[in-house]
Amino acid sequence: MEIRLPKNETVRIEGDPRGLVLCCREGIVWLTQEGDDRDRFLKPGEMFGFTQGGAAVIEGYRDALVTIVRGAHPARRREPAHDPAGIEAGIRLVYHGADR
Repeated sequence: MEIRLPKNETVRIEGDPRGLVLCCREGIVWLTQEGDDRDRFLKPGEMFGFTQGGAAVIEGYRDALVTIVRGAHPARRREPAHDPAGIEAGIRLVYHGADR
């Protein structure tokens, strides 16, 4: 699943994101997750694998494009990237934008 995040727009990942991998394709994203006191900034090519439950928030620190996949780095996946049952099952994405 690809998500375009303009600067200052956020997406909250609700539910249990364990097993998901977030990969920054363009720009810079800020990431924080409940239960983890570390904030992260991802640049193009960097990724973060969710290993614990708890909602997470990602924000376009600069205009960004991210990919969320289940279980493996997006460039190494053999199956199609569009896998609604695999990614969206158990999570919900809530968008908040600067103009919304």
